[in-house]
Amino acid sequence: MDVRITVALMVLTAAASWTDLRRMRIPNVLTSGFAAGGFLYHAVSDGWAGALHAAGGGAAGFLPLLLLHRFGGMGAGDVKWFGAYGIWAGAAATVQLVVTSILLAGGISVFLLLLRLRMIRRWGRRLPWPWGRHPAESGKGAAFPFMLAVAPSVIALLSGAGVIAF
Repeated sequence: MDVRITVALMVLTAAASWTDLRRMRIPNVLTSGFAAGGFLYHAVSDGWAGALHAAGGGAAGFLPLLLLHRFGGMGAGDVKWFGAYGIWAGAAATVQLVVTSILLAGGISVFLLLLRLRMIRRWGRRLPWPWGRHPAESGKGAAFPFMLAVAPSVIALLSGAGVIAF
């Protein structure tokens, strides 16, 4: 992967993580700006092939998560973020990220469900939870910023591809 693309993906991920963790929102100006920049980058550097690469990547990120959004599984900012990521990274890398992020989010969800168990609940209530209803409370499930699962997935995928060496 081109160094410029890697840097763009890391900046996009860091900025979205910052806003999502603080406010549980990913601003449209961030996603639309990066989407436009990625499309322009690929179109200028590779012509029609680059534009098609960007469009395919954007669709690979946007469409599957739009379905999850429609069923209440995530916010619209996350959907648009994956579209912008896909435009930069391409379809294959984006599908890998979607799968990895959903699996990690599932693990986080299991952890949050465990906090509801009677023997763990008292300990769980001591954990600070800035994103609405505390997961140790009974009732409807607790929300968490999806970037908690996405950011580590981005790091893992970029480092696994040999782009970032730890």
